[in-house]
Amino acid sequence: MGASADVNGFFGIMTMIIAVPTGVKVFNWLFTMWGGRVRFTVPLLWSLGFMVTFVIGGMTGVLMAVPPADFQLHNSLFLVAHFHNVIIGGVLFGAMAGYNYWFPKAFGFKLDERWGRASFWCWLIGFYVAFMPLYVLGLMGMTRRMQHYDNLSWQPWLVVAAVGALVILAGIICQIVQLVVSIRAREEHRDVTGDPWNGRTLEWSTPSPPPAWNFAVLPHVVERDSYWSQKQRANAKENSPAKPRNYESIEMPRNSSTGFINAFFAVITGFALIWHIWWMVVLGVLGAFVTVLFFTFREKEEVEISAEELAQFDREHQTEFAI
Repeated sequence: MGASADVNGFFGIMTMIIAVPTGVKVFNWLFTMWGGRVRFTVPLLWSLGFMVTFVIGGMTGVLMAVPPADFQLHNSLFLVAHFHNVIIGGVLFGAMAGYNYWFPKAFGFKLDERWGRASFWCWLIGFYVAFMPLYVLGLMGMTRRMQHYDNLSWQPWLVVAAVGALVILAGIICQIVQLVVSIRAREEHRDVTGDPWNGRTLEWSTPSPPPAWNFAVLPHVVERDSYWSQKQRANAKENSPAKPRNYESIEMPRNSSTGFINAFFAVITGFALIWHIWWMVVLGVLGAFVTVLFFTFREKEEVEISAEELAQFDREHQTEFAI
């Protein structure tokens, strides 16, 4: 794109530097699985797809860190393929893993596994069918942002990429169907324990979805993975009576619409700055300022949750093991 040798050299050095901690993270994820007990549920499938795709994208990024190669490839479809390899593999696949993993904790029921697997495989297969040909096209000299082309040798690769895009579309449709089916059958997938994945950390000891106060009684943590150890001890003594819990009133911040309103004014301000509509900029900034001003001078900032209300909630939403 007309970048100078100094700019290419700078980006080459920075790409090489960032490859080192990225490699450390990848081995960290791999050894975490090696030391754990792997179950190929939908969140783990997305995580594996994320790691493989992200590593491949990172390897092509290291190739582009070589300034002579980058000088030839930077404005080609090779760069487009590399970028999507990292963004889709590193961001979207990871986000979908988190979406399937945290959904039951946030909403109280698990997502449908069958449609989740279908979505994952369509996305993974479609991604490689769609973007691997772009690496080849980049090496063949096809640049990005072209309106038309007259090189017929590119045509077969572009057709394959289009087929891959259609497979990705099928994956998106499967995601939508997964959500709709899961909502309709939410009672069948209800998370009654708060711990659908047999987790190790304390957030899985709360009901799903958790109450605003998270823990009615502050957990007593004396070791690493305290919740996991507690579950192991409870399984060894299945008939042991539960310890009585000492409930105390909790003060919680009051709900406020300030964030939502300020987000609205931020959109107005950003839009106006882009198009140089200065009166709208003033209106957006003034609206945000007035909103914050009203929030600052509110008289009652907290609300009290009584001990009786906490105890009643715990009785109605008993989790599997209480810390």
